[in-house]
Amino acid sequence: MANWLVIPLGAAGLAFGAWYGLHMLSAVNGTLGASCDEAARFVRAAELPAGTHERRCTRGQWMSISYELDFHAPREATDAWLRTSYPDMELTHDCEAADACATPRPSPVPYTDKDGHRLADVVDVELSYEGEGVTRVRISGATM
Repeated sequence: MANWLVIPLGAAGLAFGAWYGLHMLSAVNGTLGASCDEAARFVRAAELPAGTHERRCTRGQWMSISYELDFHAPREATDAWLRTSYPDMELTHDCEAADACATPRPSPVPYTDKDGHRLADVVDVELSYEGEGVTRVRISGATM
């Protein structure tokens, strides 16, 4: 092999290794960016409510699959969305870091959606009521 190829190929290999390592670390830490539509589907929720803004959705995977949604939406739209997404959910105000919280119990079946993607076994919901009728919603879900 020509000596002039060694340095560029070595640099490319190191760059790929660094990218792959950071990607895997993000997946393990649960900080890998994800589509909020994908995250909502995973936690068995309806399409995000109208007026949703400041969306941040992440996913992780190590021993299980996990997704987190964090967004702001008008309070009325959030309330209707939660009733649609989790009709049997009962909110409590006995929460550590939120104004209201719940742990809806998704049905154990189906385990996958119509496209074969795995769905959450456990879901946690936290709501923080902010000024001017806005609710900050944080939902996390994971497989077991």
